[in-house]
Amino acid sequence: MRKLVESTFVTLDGVISEPQSWSPPYWDDEHAAYARKLLFAADALLLGRETYEGFAQAWPERSGDDFTDRINTSPSTWPRGR
Repeated sequence: MRKLVESTFVTLDGVISEPQSWSPPYWDDEHAAYARKLLFAADALLLGRETYEGFAQAWPERSGDDFTDRINTSPSTWPRGR
């Protein structure tokens, strides 16, 4: 049996759009270590539709570090049937 690990960004106003615009000040070494721990503990990525579509556009163009390569080689899916 696999374990499901959930990670969510939460804001006071409920809007998470365009994380590339607002998240850099918060992506420090502590957060990077946490994100890395979660990513490398996972066998696959289960993403919401919009997140999946955003990842599908952005990540394949990146490479060259083990974090990016892990995302690009991990099986990923988004739940269907909505």
